[in-house]
Amino acid sequence: MSQAQRGQNKSGYLSEDTIAAITAPPGGAVSIIRVSGPLALTVLEKLSGQDIRSKQTPRKLFKSIIRDGDGTALDDALIAYFVAPASFTGEDCVEFNLHGSPLIATRVLEALQSHGVRQALAGEFSFRAVRNGKINLTQAQATADLIGASNDGAIALALEKMSGTQANLISSLADELRKLAVLGEIGIDFADQDVDEVSLPNLKLRVNGILKKLLHLKQSYSRGTMIQEGIKVAFVGLPNAGKSSFFNALLGEDRSIVSDIAGTTRDVVREKLTLQGYTSSVTLRLEDTAGLRNLRARAASESETSPGSVDNRPSYGSDHDTIEMIGIERTLKAAREADLILLLVDAQANQDAVTSLTEEWRRLGEPRDRTLGVITKMDLGMSEVLRDPATLAAFGLQMWQQTSAVCSDGISEAASAIADFCEKWVRREKGEVLLTRLDHLRSVEDAMDHLERGEQALEIDLFASDVRQALFALDPLIGETVPDDILGRIFSEFCIGK
Repeated sequence: MSQAQRGQNKSGYLSEDTIAAITAPPGGAVSIIRVSGPLALTVLEKLSGQDIRSKQTPRKLFKSIIRDGDGTALDDALIAYFVAPASFTGEDCVEFNLHGSPLIATRVLEALQSHGVRQALAGEFSFRAVRNGKINLTQAQATADLIGASNDGAIALALEKMSGTQANLISSLADELRKLAVLGEIGIDFADQDVDEVSLPNLKLRVNGILKKLLHLKQSYSRGTMIQEGIKVAFVGLPNAGKSSFFNALLGEDRSIVSDIAGTTRDVVREKLTLQGYTSSVTLRLEDTAGLRNLRARAASESETSPGSVDNRPSYGSDHDTIEMIGIERTLKAAREADLILLLVDAQANQDAVTSLTEEWRRLGEPRDRTLGVITKMDLGMSEVLRDPATLAAFGLQMWQQTSAVCSDGISEAASAIADFCEKWVRREKGEVLLTRLDHLRSVEDAMDHLERGEQALEIDLFASDVRQALFALDPLIGETVPDDILGRIFSEFCIGK
């Protein structure tokens, strides 16, 4: 953590200030400002001119004109106040429901600040809720996940985490570890006696069962991130194969530059898209990439047929080709890291193009199980070589979808096929816990490392120490004893107003 972050933590997240922030995005009919802290009710009385505690009932909406320090009316608002500890943060809270003008919200915030209220930091309301025991860390992170959810599965996962499903599972594992640690410590006292229940071999057998459960959690991270963040989809093909046109057609907007000039796309262009599958929606992280071709082979061919420069160097190595080569390397990297590859081929591709695509396909390792084929530019007709069933069959893909971005033919069918293909990766059993956050994965891996060391321990005191360390590693997933500086770093990634 930087010095600046430490200073912010000391004066911000760990302070007892009264804080305020707009909690609803701009542009709607209603703007909401949340206030939390010791001055919340006092400031409400100053802005409304009412003796709130004697005239209004907590947790019930009431109507009031809001005025600034000069008595100027700012808005006719609906207001609710909450008395500690019966609030989201566990502190005195006020929520102003204002008319949606951004100017009104700004003026009300300025009026609050004139009475000693400060702008809330990102995630500070949730930080206070965790600090005051209203929710645990996992539930707070689930709230942020729910706000950012873009598909049915992500919403379901976040709601289950908010209800405590993940925390309950981790808590049960933690309970097993606590019992194991206690038995290990008892075993230290009886090390010179033959007591089976606390013998090192028997304790190690119990560790094995916990490790299997943690391994299942670790392996769930890949699927969890596919649901939470989206499935990574790389568009791969030769230059001018219609990748960018198909990319734009799927998105429904002109995101990638389209040109007849081969090699127009040099860098990876990324966008998110949510599609409806057969049973649920699926979020995709689309990556339009540079066209693949072997520039070194092309340069060698050109050097044989043309004199090149004065010193007879091939054209490969020019600025143009160097930049394109960087783009191609990024394409290969994107394809290797992708969950799904869309292999695109121009409907008018000749034999040379098919041969080149086959070579590039082999360079990728022919990942048939995670690749779908797309034929583009069908409005121009299909070449003789592609009409031969053996040509496309040689790639061994389960689908070749014919499309035309110009005529919008086959686009919706391709989108449906992609979504249906991806559903197998995001399907899960009801109530199945999946990890979706990297910090949670690291905690599980850390706990597993300690337990695996415990399995190798030759002395029972070392075993007991490793079990205790594993228990400590799981704390961030339960949120009971996480240090404040770590909490501050986590909540700084939340949105302001939450």
